[in-house]
Amino acid sequence: MEVKGRLTMMLIIQIVIGLVAAFAVYNLIHYLFVTRPSRKRLLSAQRTVNKAVAEVLKALISADKLAPIKEEELHSEMIANIWGRGVMAFEYHIPIDRVKGAIPDLKELLTKGLDEYSQKNEIHAHGKKSSVFVVTDIWQLDDRLHFDVAYLINLTTIEYIDDLNRLH
Repeated sequence: MEVKGRLTMMLIIQIVIGLVAAFAVYNLIHYLFVTRPSRKRLLSAQRTVNKAVAEVLKALISADKLAPIKEEELHSEMIANIWGRGVMAFEYHIPIDRVKGAIPDLKELLTKGLDEYSQKNEIHAHGKKSSVFVVTDIWQLDDRLHFDVAYLINLTTIEYIDDLNRLH
């Protein structure tokens, strides 16, 4: 009886070790082949959108539509964690006192500027000849102006924009 109990205990220990090893291997493979590449694509997209937004804001400052903005005052954050993996959309915020007009007017100016940037740099939306950048929302919260910019380089982001349009 004692030998049978030891064998059962060894079998249970081996099963537990096997399950822990399988879980560790699965997580490692998932990280290497899903999480890390997705994060790299998202960071690359964020750099591209940051560059476009910075250039458009500089143009708006030159056109006296915005007061000068220091580089450290412009912040961008990924919103993919909220909307799902693969959504290439970013939230920007700047001090509200830099805005020299109405917020809806600024949204139009940002949209037009990003369209021009997209055409000038020949960057087009996934499967379309339209601008690759879309200003999806703009709002004021406390002393900051927030706006979201989507980067339409994949189907997931295009579907996200379609869903937003259905909500409106």
